[in-house]
This record gives sequence, structure tokens and C-alpha cells, in this order.
Amino acid sequence: MQGSYDYGLVALSYLIASLAGFVAIEFASRLRVRSASRVSWLIGGALAMGTGIWSMHFVGMTAFSLPVPITYDAWITLLSWVAAVGVCALALYIIGYGKLRHGTLAVGALVMGAGICLMHYSGMWAMRMAPDIVYRPALFAASAAIAVAASGAALLIIASLKEVRSARDIALRVGAALIMGLAVAGMHYTGMAAAEFADGAFCAASNQLSADLLPLPTTFATLLILGFGIAFTVVDARDLAAAHRAANELEERVHSLAFTDQETGLPNRARLSQLIVERIRRRLAEGFTLVTFRVEGPDGSAPKGEVMTWLKDRIAVALPDATVARTQREHLVAMVNGSAEEVAARCASLVEFVRRDFAAHRRHLLAVNSAHCPSDGENAQWLLLRAAPKSLPGDEPASASTPSALDE
Repeated sequence: MQGSYDYGLVALSYLIASLAGFVAIEFASRLRVRSASRVSWLIGGALAMGTGIWSMHFVGMTAFSLPVPITYDAWITLLSWVAAVGVCALALYIIGYGKLRHGTLAVGALVMGAGICLMHYSGMWAMRMAPDIVYRPALFAASAAIAVAASGAALLIIASLKEVRSARDIALRVGAALIMGLAVAGMHYTGMAAAEFADGAFCAASNQLSADLLPLPTTFATLLILGFGIAFTVVDARDLAAAHRAANELEERVHSLAFTDQETGLPNRARLSQLIVERIRRRLAEGFTLVTFRVEGPDGSAPKGEVMTWLKDRIAVALPDATVARTQREHLVAMVNGSAEEVAARCASLVEFVRRDFAAHRRHLLAVNSAHCPSDGENAQWLLLRAAPKSLPGDEPASASTPSALDE
């Protein structure tokens, strides 16, 4: 007895299978990032994904028509749904708990493949035909092999996809879901091709479910469940994105506190040390020079933030290519490419202007010193030490101070 297919229902079955694959990917990713609520995501994902895959098989079976009325046993049909949900729970458990290894993948693919076969062939058994359905051994074995291979591919795909961070990640998820849908549909229709129906065969009169009445409510309920599943993952993805933004903002604030002077917004000593190390590694031919500007009030007090901000702005005008940092409350350090003599020539007018302004208006004192890399050393801490001014005007010069072109 030969059957025929409604290709509209065939296309619908593939769509449902792909949607179920997408739900599987989304719920599996939640299991990896939502450790506190894994059980809820596991149960919800198994129900949504299992119902989707079961519906795909059921719609695919309904798409197949025979010259006799087709009906199903309700309890066996329910058993096939339980098998689908159990298989999906196993898949999500394997992905969501622990690391996926080769042995786990092999066992998981075999168990899942067996569960998918149980779901499909129990659904076929639910027709309870007399004489019984006979299966071609080669195609039967091929359908089982496809089920195992599809299960392994699904596990690999789900495990390899990372959290959504861009449109590319979404596109990869959609593509993976389409591949998973194709694999599941391929197993189903191979299994259907394996079936042989005897001439004059008929379904048991005691079957409670008519094939003609079930596709519409089954499809509607399944799409509704899958839609809710996708909606939940979208909302959760939005929450995760908000949490990531908050974490990034916190990280930026911590980084700012660790590497930024809060009064001037300049890099602090720790950050300047990092920049010096990076510059040393680049091995520029002419090297670079650190110029330290030391500022104190007339009574020896540390300068206020606005004074250092004013000096920072003057340095930025005179040395636009310099990296300026505040290494101590009274120290600004400019890192400039070039030799000590070249930088001294560029700084001369700046130093003269600042000293005049300090003397006339701001009542502060200025001392300047420099150190050149590599001639004065190739260590960040040593260069900062060598560049630090040893005295201010009116102080006694320290015997250990190193003369600099900027001290004149």
C-alpha cells in the first residue's frame, strides 16, 4: 500500500524542528550562565524543546496519507511525547553540567539517538495497524544512524556556540538551528521511507486520535510553547546584557580608581609605569625622555588639583605629543619622544612661563628634572627616580642629584 505526502505539512514540520533547535541552543546557553537556576531552565527547556521535536515528528507523520483513515492510540502517542521530553532533558543536562568530553559526547549521542528512535517508532506504533508495519532493514538502520549522528552534531553545535554578543552570534544560532532542524527531519523522513504498509492494512478501531483533526491544534500549541520559550530567552538575554553592562561599568570604575588621578583625570604612577614599560619594549631609535615638574606651595604644602590641572593644560600646549601623568600630589611627569637635549629645548619657554606665572599669581614653586631612556636606564622605576627633582629654589641641592639640562 503506497502513501503520499502533503508538502505544506512537510515544510511546516521542518520549520517546527528548526524552531525547536533554536530553543535548544538558547536554553542550553542559559544553563551555562545561570548556575543558580539551572533546574528551572533544564525543566523548561526540556518541555519546550521536547514538545517541539515531538510535534515535528507528529506533523511529519500526519503529512503522510494512506488510502485508509489514519488514527492513533492516545496513550502510546503520549509515551512518544514523554520520550521526546526525556531526550531533550538529557541533551540539556549534558551541555549544561560539566565539560563536554569525547566520551560524554559519544555516550550522549548514542542515548539521545536511541531516544529519538524510540519517539519516532513509538509514534508509528501508535497507529496500531493490522497487519503490522514492516520496516526495510537498511533504511531502518540508516534512520538510527542519522538519529545518533544528528544527536552528536546537536551536542557539538550547542556546546560550541557562545553567548550572544553581536549580530554575527545571532546569525550563527539561526544557521545552527536550521542545520539541527534538517538533521531531525532527515531522520524522520528516512524512518518513514523505511516503513512498508501491507495492502488492506487498517488502524485499530479502538484508537482515540484522528490524524485529520490533530495537525492544527498540535501545531498551534507547539508554536505557542516555542514562542514563549523564545520570548523568555529574549527577556533573559536583555537582563544578561544589562548585567554585563553594569559589570563593565564597575570594572571601568575600578580601573579608573586604580590607574587614574581623581583630581586631574590624568594617569597615575602605576599607569605611567605600564606605559613606560610598553614604550621600552617598542625600542624606538631616539628613545624617550621623562620630564618631571615638581610644584609646591610657598609653605611647602602640596598643590591643589586646580593648580595641577592648569599646569597640565600648559604642558599639553607646549608638548602636544607628550603623555602626561600625575605620579604624586606635587609631581606631573611628561613622557616625550626624543633626547634629553631636544626635550629641554622644547621645554625651556614652558618652564620660564610657568615660573613667572607662579611667582606673580599663584605663589607656588617649580622644580624640573628629566631622565632619558635608554641613556639613563631602561627600568620604569629607575627612570622615574632619576627624573624626580631633588630640590626646589631655596633648598640645598642634594649631593646625589643628577644634573639635567632642565635644572638650569
